[in-house]
Amino acid sequence: MANVTDPLIRTAQGTDPQNMMEYITRQKIYDSRFWKEDCFGLSAADVIEKAAKSLVCIGGTYGGNHKPSKFLCLTLKLLQLQPDLDLILEFINQDHFKYVKALGAFYLRLTGRPVDIYENLEPLYSNYDKLRYRDVTEWKLLHMDDFIHDLFTKPIACGISMPRLPHRETLLTEGYLEESSGPGGLRKTALEEMITEAGGIKEYLKHKMEVEQSEGATELWEKFFPEEMEKKKKKKKSREDDGAAQSTEDGELEDSSSKPQHESSSKRKHDDSHEDKKKKKKKKPKYGSLFKSDKPKKDKKSSAAPTEEIASGAPAEGSDEYWNEQRAKLGLKPLNSNNSKVMQF
Repeated sequence: MANVTDPLIRTAQGTDPQNMMEYITRQKIYDSRFWKEDCFGLSAADVIEKAAKSLVCIGGTYGGNHKPSKFLCLTLKLLQLQPDLDLILEFINQDHFKYVKALGAFYLRLTGRPVDIYENLEPLYSNYDKLRYRDVTEWKLLHMDDFIHDLFTKPIACGISMPRLPHRETLLTEGYLEESSGPGGLRKTALEEMITEAGGIKEYLKHKMEVEQSEGATELWEKFFPEEMEKKKKKKKSREDDGAAQSTEDGELEDSSSKPQHESSSKRKHDDSHEDKKKKKKKKPKYGSLFKSDKPKKDKKSSAAPTEEIASGAPAEGSDEYWNEQRAKLGLKPLNSNNSKVMQF
């Protein structure tokens, strides 16, 4: 009888509230030790006390055998008891036990009406309490706003399939929700936060258009701020015209200055080539020919001596006059004709 739903409670989503969990998960919870020892005979008020003492993490099943967590066991107990909405709101609004708050939010997402879910869970987007999340094979660290976001957006949370939730825009158009519903009001979207940080829609679009070069931002800028776009185009054209005029002036100056430079450079090249040719002519080969020439080399000094003697009028070497001069220098008598003939022979 401990696993049977109270017959006096109302149905949830058109069926028994315990059927919100899968059959296999329910059977594992019924067979768990925590369910048999700590969840037997609890009332709705006792569930709060038990959750405050025993809950140290959130999650679904874990381990190789997919054991159910205490978070799932207490959720099933709430589905079995089905407490009033005011008691669940006490779970959510208290600030002393963060895992009790997460338990109340998870139960409200399973069984609550869409209007109650949006009105009471959206303010928790501003709650950044850290939560331990036990997955099948690992531990994770989540924040309360991440957990609430998963409840709104993901089809499965903590291993349990979430009921379908209509979009907020649908409820707004039908009149079930107001723009400022909930104690904290509507939460700002990421786009609204970025616009406020940039200093307004105009500055935001300008940043997206100039820095990030977004095509969508340029289209919106042309649509909402056509005057600014025309001013920007005029400035761009004036800059281009100024740059073109300055480039033409620089080109003319370069042409006029390049002509004499070209002439002087051509003269320098010509002089350098002439000097190089002279140096090449003066250079001697490092190595001679492999074979010696048969012609004997004439001594420059011997060839130059007779020419100098002839030019100065001195007697030729080997002649009688030459030997007589040499003997006179030594203090000897001049040679006779017979002796000169013998000397010549």
